[in-house]
Amino acid sequence: MDDRALETWRRPCKHPRGQCSSSTAMGVDYDVFLNHRGPDVKAGFVAHLDEALRDAGLNPFLDKASLRKGDPASRSINDALEVAKIHVAVVSKGYAESKYCLSELVDMLRSGKPVIPVYYEVEPAHLRWVENGPFKEAFEKHQSKRSPEQVKKWSDALRKLADITGFCYCPSDYKGDEVELKREVVCAILSKLTPSHEALQVDRCMVGVEEHVHACVKNVEMITNTTGLLGLVGMGGVGKTSLARLIYNHFVNHKKFQAMSFLTVDHNTTLSSLSSLGMVEKLQNQLLWDLLHVQNCNDHSYSYWFHKLSHKGPTLIVLDDIYERSQFDEIILDIGLLGQGSCIIVTSRDQHVLKVIGGESQNFSLHEVTPLETNDATKLFNLYAFRSEEAPPKFKDVANDVSKACGGLPLALKVVGSSLMDKKSDEDLECIWPEAVNALKGEVKVITTLRWSYDCLSVEEKMMFVDIACVFCNLEKQEVVEIWKSCKGCSSCFGYGTPHMTLRNLIDKSLVALGISSRQELVMHGLLQELGQSIGTSSGSHLWENAAAKVVEENYDGYNKVKSLNLAKSRKCKYECESFAKMTNLHYLILDGCDVSGNFDHISKELRWLQWRNMPLIHLPRMLNFLNLVALDFSNSSSLATIWTETNSATEGCPNLLNLTMSNCTSIITLPDSIGQLSRLQVLDLFGCQNVQRLPSTIGQLTQLQLLNLQDCRSLESLPDSISALPRLQRLFIGYCTSMSKVPETMGLMTGLTFFATDLATEWQAVAVGQLHGLKKLFVSKCSDEAITWLDRNSSLAHLHHLSMFLFYECPAMSKLPHTIGLLTNLDELDLNICKNLRELPNCIGQLKLLTTLSLRRCSSLETLPDCLGALTSLKRLSIAQCRSLTKLPESIGHLSRLQALCIEGSGKLQRLPESLRQLSALVGLQILDCGSLDGLGVLRVLPGLRIWGCTSVTNLSGSCLIVLDKKRCDPSLYFYDDVNQMRFVRGNLTEMRVVEANDCGILRLVQDAESGRSILQRVHKVDCCKLIMS
Repeated sequence: MDDRALETWRRPCKHPRGQCSSSTAMGVDYDVFLNHRGPDVKAGFVAHLDEALRDAGLNPFLDKASLRKGDPASRSINDALEVAKIHVAVVSKGYAESKYCLSELVDMLRSGKPVIPVYYEVEPAHLRWVENGPFKEAFEKHQSKRSPEQVKKWSDALRKLADITGFCYCPSDYKGDEVELKREVVCAILSKLTPSHEALQVDRCMVGVEEHVHACVKNVEMITNTTGLLGLVGMGGVGKTSLARLIYNHFVNHKKFQAMSFLTVDHNTTLSSLSSLGMVEKLQNQLLWDLLHVQNCNDHSYSYWFHKLSHKGPTLIVLDDIYERSQFDEIILDIGLLGQGSCIIVTSRDQHVLKVIGGESQNFSLHEVTPLETNDATKLFNLYAFRSEEAPPKFKDVANDVSKACGGLPLALKVVGSSLMDKKSDEDLECIWPEAVNALKGEVKVITTLRWSYDCLSVEEKMMFVDIACVFCNLEKQEVVEIWKSCKGCSSCFGYGTPHMTLRNLIDKSLVALGISSRQELVMHGLLQELGQSIGTSSGSHLWENAAAKVVEENYDGYNKVKSLNLAKSRKCKYECESFAKMTNLHYLILDGCDVSGNFDHISKELRWLQWRNMPLIHLPRMLNFLNLVALDFSNSSSLATIWTETNSATEGCPNLLNLTMSNCTSIITLPDSIGQLSRLQVLDLFGCQNVQRLPSTIGQLTQLQLLNLQDCRSLESLPDSISALPRLQRLFIGYCTSMSKVPETMGLMTGLTFFATDLATEWQAVAVGQLHGLKKLFVSKCSDEAITWLDRNSSLAHLHHLSMFLFYECPAMSKLPHTIGLLTNLDELDLNICKNLRELPNCIGQLKLLTTLSLRRCSSLETLPDCLGALTSLKRLSIAQCRSLTKLPESIGHLSRLQALCIEGSGKLQRLPESLRQLSALVGLQILDCGSLDGLGVLRVLPGLRIWGCTSVTNLSGSCLIVLDKKRCDPSLYFYDDVNQMRFVRGNLTEMRVVEANDCGILRLVQDAESGRSILQRVHKVDCCKLIMS
């Protein structure tokens, strides 16, 4: 093989002498061990072979050049022998004189690893008969000094080596050209290390997959002594198969595995045959052919051949679109039978299946394949529609609209883009393109892919899927689960026997997800929601807008099928209760903005959820026989003055109510005494009811109440004493209650309260804080220096031993923090947001030894941070935003040994960064935005010693825009920038620039790009061995 051919084998960078390609438990990782006698061949042939192997991207061990400083030579050599994948024995005329060469040879043959002999000016026959020829004299000396057993081991090893086909070099064979010999030996080594596999076909247009590929490849490459399992999970059509193919092709090119196989479950067959014997047998036969080149296993069982894989070396197996655990078990009989360093990649829509499979592996990781971000989705759509990442100017807006309608789903983007590829005329632009969003709903390939996931569900899972798509999307999980739980035993809908388990199954199958906020709202991909709504409409169970209005207005054969009715945006706004009488199965009713009159006794007794926001009525109509109602929402009903009267009591109307929401009902002055009869009520939300003046004492009878939200009830004068008797109350919000003058003296009895929001407008509120010994979260707004004094004077913070989160929000009159804040020994997070006059942090803040998050946002008067900042030994995240007076960071910041994320933005007066930043060894994210010149901050001075591990994302370095993130830990697309007026996502507002990487981890340094002249950040393992890689 000539040098040009060798180029195809080369890895990304050449290993300098003595540098390991990666670390193992012994600190070494060599590809080739070169066994030779130095005086004969080291300066010539072996030196050239060593260089050629390094040029090919391999890491050979060449004794003196590779010995580890400080280690005994014998230990380094033994370690190298053990980890090297290939052994090369260069046998020269003086080879047998070296006891070290002979002992190494014995160990090499005993290891069972491939040994390639190179007979350098000797013949294999000389090794078989050591009593004669060039080795005679050497063995005579050994016999006089060594034991007979030792000499016999050496002679036997030479005879075994002679039986291995190798390379014989003499001037007549190679015409004296050692270069040709070197090339052949390198090719032989590469052929054993890198078996030939064919790359799989992938889509010609792929966008936004680099990060996924990099993260998955990194996980696979970390597998060493065990068999690893990588699960790829995501909804249908999101690109799991494409990602798996790209990972497979990566390792085809990088020659990591000795054997590889890609198996795909065929979903074109019926569901009942997915795990049939025919399907399994087909996949088993393909696996044996790919890995062992066994055409069929008729002579022996599949188990017999599978056991042979233990001798195959590192193996990669991909099982694509697994649906059942049994499919995996029937193909992978025993993970432990695969060679060390093997990997199995499994793709599935069902996260639960992957977790069950992964539970048997000691090295299991799960990677979620998510829809594309907006920019990448638009690029992919344009590539299929226009054969370019950019749409023609006149199509740009409508193309963005169509691609957005696809919701980032690659399959949808591909299908719709391809269908519009030849629609380029002005008439098409005016007529066809605006219809593309609706056309998407009818694309057979998209719907088939998504519908398949739905068809695989159980009856209860299908029912819940449609409920979420049509009714409960973006609602809080706990509230919705309570509604489903109330349906247990329901004769009309067959009920939800196991709502928690059913929801978990939908989440595991990537059909539903939970939001990232503490509310855990139910979220669903747009196309899946369209599918669910389509199913609900076609079955007649879930109707909305004009379709719902039509059912109410006209005779409809399927009245008893209607489970959900949404009239919020229908063309008609006035209805009679009698119109709902035939809907005996009605569970969910949405009447936002509608005027409904008549006797509500006509509405189904099965009703669980009534949402009637913007209700135009002043008084509620009689609500009789709503025995099963769980949730009632009257938000934003500004005309509503009263809810229940004594003659129309809540107990009589809806005794099983759990959630009552009346936020922003500004006409309500008080609540009726009968509200205390809602014995099961868990949530009472009066947020923004600015004219509520009092609460009835009967509120103390709500023994199941968990949340009472009185935030922004500006006319509320006091809390009833009975509130202290609420045994289950966990969250109480009374911030911005500016008219409140007192709090019950017995508030300290509320031992279950864990989250309290207040404005500390009076001293009694500060006293109340100190009584709530079980608090875990404290949210303070509109706080003043006087309130801080009250907290200190009453030692209110001294008793909050369980407080983990302390947030000050919008406190312009506060210039200091309590000096007793250091007593919060269990505090985990401290947030100071819009505290414009805060000038300093107290030194006692250094006593917060468990603090992990410190956030300082829009504290525009804050000039410095105290030296005791370095005493926060548990701090992981430090965020400083829009602190425009801040001039410097303390040198002690370098003592934050656990700091993972440092964000500084909008601090234009900040001076040079301290040298101690180099000591932040745990840092995985550094963000500097809008802080003046990077040069002025000394970024170039600090970065050479700053280790940020993992893949980087680097924005344009002009001005002061720098984001360096470990994408395995942080997603830059989720990062938002605080520009005072609004929170803006970084991506789309800052121009990303290309990343230059010379290694996968290490030190960052800034260099000049010779091609573009721009400054770029480069990752290097060691500065002195860095090689600029253009991308």
